[in-house]
This record gives sequence, structure tokens and C-alpha cells, in this order.
Amino acid sequence: MKSKTHHIERVVNSIDWRKIKSYHRKLGIVWEYEEDKESVQRIPTVSELREDFRTLLHHMMDQEITYISYGNWIIFWENDPEEVRVIFRIADYIVEEKGANLEEELRSALEKEDYEKAAIIRDKINSKSGY
Repeated sequence: MKSKTHHIERVVNSIDWRKIKSYHRKLGIVWEYEEDKESVQRIPTVSELREDFRTLLHHMMDQEITYISYGNWIIFWENDPEEVRVIFRIADYIVEEKGANLEEELRSALEKEDYEKAAIIRDKINSKSGY
């Protein structure tokens, strides 16, 4: 059986990281951190994005988690480590740009059986209502 690290590296290396970084740049997605007691916002580097994602995958495998929604990532990890589905959450920004009613968007996504989009909209509704 292949090692956990091998599976994780296969997934990490399958992603077009330049495209992920370009989404961050185009959509203005920044990381915020403190430097010298001041808040700094900047677009993460490709290596930071890769390491953040790699850490998530390690956490999922260590804890036997099959689904996680974190930051701009939605990751489905099936019982078989060869089956991994990764979604970069740009739908959050698409929904906001439309300015559409989130309840209507949720109903529409469910009717179309677009469950990934429905989950994103549900999370957005919950974050706005304080849940």
C-alpha cells in the first residue's frame, strides 16, 4: 500500500497552482496576518498555497475526515485515497457578485442537484445569520 504522503503529494502536484494564485489575484482574496504588531494583507505565494493545502490533506487523513470546507477549499476525500475531489470555492464570490437572494440561489442549486454550490450558499447563509 502506498504511503499517506505519496497520496497527498500526488493530489498536491495535480493542481494548477498558478491558476489558483490567479483566482486570488483576480478576486482580491488575501491572507491577513500580523507583522510587527500591524495587520498585513497580501495575496499568498504559490508555495504558501501549496503548503496550506498539503496541511489540510494531512489533517484529513490523520483524522479520517472525508469532507472539509476551509477557507476557499472544499475537499472530498473518499475512503479510497486514490479518489480525491477538490473544489476551489470561487462560487462564494460569484454568488456575491450576482447580488441574488441567497435563499433563491440555494433552492435553485438544490433543484439542479448542484450540491457543492448548495453547500457553499448554505455556508454563506449561516455566516450571515451568525450560525
